[in-house]
Amino acid sequence: MTSRLLLTLALIGGGLASAIGVNDIPALPPGVTTPAPMPTAPAPTPAPTTPTAPVTPPASTPSSLPVGPALGQAHRATLSGPATLSVGTTGEWTLQLTNTGQTPIHLEHGACDLKFEVLNAAGNIVRPVVNNTVCTMQLVITDVPPGQTRDVLSIHWDGKDAGGTPLPAGNYTLRAVFWDRHVTIRPPQVQVTLR
Repeated sequence: MTSRLLLTLALIGGGLASAIGVNDIPALPPGVTTPAPMPTAPAPTPAPTTPTAPVTPPASTPSSLPVGPALGQAHRATLSGPATLSVGTTGEWTLQLTNTGQTPIHLEHGACDLKFEVLNAAGNIVRPVVNNTVCTMQLVITDVPPGQTRDVLSIHWDGKDAGGTPLPAGNYTLRAVFWDRHVTIRPPQVQVTLR
């Protein structure tokens, strides 16, 4: 503040203080000396605390799948394909998209925008997303009217890890995601038995 403003405030404050005297304060009614104090509740006693173990957030399963914004329209996605796979054969799983909303779903995407990974029974990724595949540069258009289901893209897995080594027989989890850098669609994972 400037010194001029401070001086003005001091003069006004001093003038008000001298204008109000003790006689200007109203008196209490006859027979009352001070107002009765308001009753107060006793302070609550804190509950005894028992030491607890630190809460550890649940560990999330690691993933090599890409992450992006979810499709903002009402939909249901499924991954349709075989539940068993024989060693030496290749299975095909197709992403099926059902429009459960009231407006059409329109996707413009590439032919390789469906990625997948495979986990063993212990939850370890044994076949991560492979990004160095050759893919055509074609534009695929998928339109799904309300109440309809359309096949979007398919993936193929031959029971091998990313290096081409056959995996041992057992139960595996196949997780996939449609990802075109603008929208992500995640169907529920599927269980596959490798024989």
